[in-house]
Amino acid sequence: MNTYIKYYLMLISVVLFSCEKNQLDDPAFEVTAETTTIKAGNPVTFKFEGNPQMLSFYSGEFLKDYNYATSPRELENCYLSFSSATVASIKQANQLAVLVSSDFDGKYAIANIKAATWVDITNRFELATNATVKPSTEVDIMDLAVAGKPLYLAFRYITKPQTEFLAANDWNITAVLVKSKFDDGEVTLMDYGSGSNFSVFSYGNKQEGRSLVNATTIQFKGNATAELKEEYTEDWGISRAIYINPNDLSNDKATALKLFREPKKESYTYTYNEAGTYTATFIGETNNVYGNKKAVRQLNITVTN
Repeated sequence: MNTYIKYYLMLISVVLFSCEKNQLDDPAFEVTAETTTIKAGNPVTFKFEGNPQMLSFYSGEFLKDYNYATSPRELENCYLSFSSATVASIKQANQLAVLVSSDFDGKYAIANIKAATWVDITNRFELATNATVKPSTEVDIMDLAVAGKPLYLAFRYITKPQTEFLAANDWNITAVLVKSKFDDGEVTLMDYGSGSNFSVFSYGNKQEGRSLVNATTIQFKGNATAELKEEYTEDWGISRAIYINPNDLSNDKATALKLFREPKKESYTYTYNEAGTYTATFIGETNNVYGNKKAVRQLNITVTN
């Protein structure tokens, strides 16, 4: 046989052997459950046949649903709520306003704050009329969202000269919460966070320490000294950016049950705490330099009260 032909055939054999040796196998495994109907709060044990290189689990619960593993849930609403309290008898009128901006540049200085466009939504909420803490209603502010931009929330407190417009009222804002609701749960988009999500900035000749943020409260107070009571001042309690665009919520996450090179996983026990019907999803994977292959196994789990 011609030497070149022999060499060619030998080269083909080497290539075929190499491809066969390094091919990526399908992750062969199966899953069974000791029972598919359980009571809430009771554990269910899943057993595995086969040994994929990696194994992960979606319980089917809210934010753990395989249906949203590659595409995020779309935010269709954005509910704002908070609580307020003021002095026993309101004197200076209309000091507190609730505002939202989609064009604030995120630079926390009074000049930048006042340069932004703020939409007044105070009339969408019920505010306190005395010192008793009053929770507001939950209000959907999704209509103020602009695609590709975050929202910023502000509580603005204006004090006019107190001889002409009467004494300034103290206002406390607490329990600020922004959330999105879904059919199967809800997510927090922003909360008070021990004050870390808010900052207070003042405009005008403002007495130090009168308006501030502490661990529980955005506190607004007018000037108290005689020489400053006639000053016009503004205090702004500004939130961090609130991301509410449709793709701002990340994909649902899996629980890793077995990582590469870890020993074979024989079983896994999980507890569902709420009644409902869930699709438990297990993903087996094999990986090498030639790629990745996945196999999906699903079981329907019914949880009763």
